Amino acid sequence: YGLTFSGFGKAEARSRALQGLELVGLKGFDGRLPSELSGGQQQRVAVARALVLEPQVLLFDEPLSNLDAKLRRQVREDIRAIQQELGLTVVYVTHDQEEALAVSDEIVVMRNAAIAQTGTPRELYDAPNDRFVADFIGEANLIECQIVELDGGTAMIEIEGYRHQLPARGLSPGPATLAVRPSRIVLDSDAGVHATVAKATYVGVRMEYTLEGGFGQVFAVQDDVDKPLEVGTELHMSFAEKGPVLLPGEA
Repeated sequence: YGLTFSGFGKAEARSRALQGLELVGLKGFDGRLPSELSGGQQQRVAVARALVLEPQVLLFDEPLSNLDAKLRRQVREDIRAIQQELGLTVVYVTHDQEEALAVSDEIVVMRNAAIAQTGTPRELYDAPNDRFVADFIGEANLIECQIVELDGGTAMIEIEGYRHQLPARGLSPGPATLAVRPSRIVLDSDAGVHATVAKATYVGVRMEYTLEGGFGQVFAVQDDVDKPLEVGTELHMSFAEKGPVLLPGEA
């Protein structure tokens, strides 16, 4: 329909349509009805319909929201590959943070219709500007701490008597917030914050733990599924060297 509406003749419209199907890996599917296509194939057809018009900018608005987890991963990889192959400028709107990290060269995080932060996926994940971005991009534990010393651009923080050094990011001594990704929490270390395992969940490829202590609750993940920690286990919790990020304290 888009090709016909744009003024292409019947022969050229069909030629472009077939090229579009081949581009998204659906060569030979041109005779099928929508009901004869899987959800992932229908999404690829939608992408092909947009691509054949050769747009300067292509907008995807929650394109994978109706697909299951496995199909979402497959189709987002297809979209990313096509975008890179054709050199298209793509604006991709999504509330799925993992999806945003996977398909983007640059991410714009919006909050109340205003830009909260822009940057590459790694910049936003590893160096969020504030609590909102830290918690929105991926999952982050937000732990209240105290900056007790500054040495140039390095801060010494303290949580429940445990001290840890990390970049100060322009903050001054006093209350601050530590943002730590679940995968960057080190469990059962020689030194750290005292914590107790409140929940332990096996999810196949990893263990997920909820830890409790004087700091509140944190969520941690560990790859070691062969030696899981039991609920009630007391341990010391610390952080990977490049794990935590300092943020301003809660106002």
